[in-house]
Amino acid sequence: AQIVLGFEGRAYHVRDFYASQVLSMILGGGMSSRLFQEVREKRGLCYSVYAFHWGFSDTGIFGVHAATGQSDIAELVPVVIDELQKAGESILQEELDRARAQYRAGLIMSAESPASRASQIARQMLLFGRPIAKEELMERLSALTVERLTDLSSRLFSTKPTLTAVGPVGTLAPYEAVLESLSGTQTMARKLAG
Repeated sequence: AQIVLGFEGRAYHVRDFYASQVLSMILGGGMSSRLFQEVREKRGLCYSVYAFHWGFSDTGIFGVHAATGQSDIAELVPVVIDELQKAGESILQEELDRARAQYRAGLIMSAESPASRASQIARQMLLFGRPIAKEELMERLSALTVERLTDLSSRLFSTKPTLTAVGPVGTLAPYEAVLESLSGTQTMARKLAG
């Protein structure tokens, strides 16, 4: 089964755009991310789990995607919700530093190929009307704080989500229960599992 839990993200030109990008890395941007460690490694509830943020001109999408077996769906969604809620309570400096380094490495690696660099400049011209200097991007990353990311998480994950599921999803909690767990407490998320 494929499950996506989505929230309204941030447009590419707003202050929280880069914070949203970094938050997606903290939550699900690699093997050291919260979701990968808790959902896949510790609990073995899925084959794949990651978070993503796409910014557009007027809005954005922040989402979590997981690929899982039918027997793990009932437990998977509450664990994901629990991790999202925890991000609204606390993000560690170590997590921010790791995500910041990952983002910087991606920027540097993307500049290694002429085609990638040309594509990056073209995208920046379309979105911002000018190329964005690497130094400017690095400054934006350096300005991020754990308080800002925690605040963003709290605001982001208290909004009404979209839930999409494809495949054998018979044990998935009803949308209303997922919605209630996001607006309630961590205890509510645990009730979905059981």
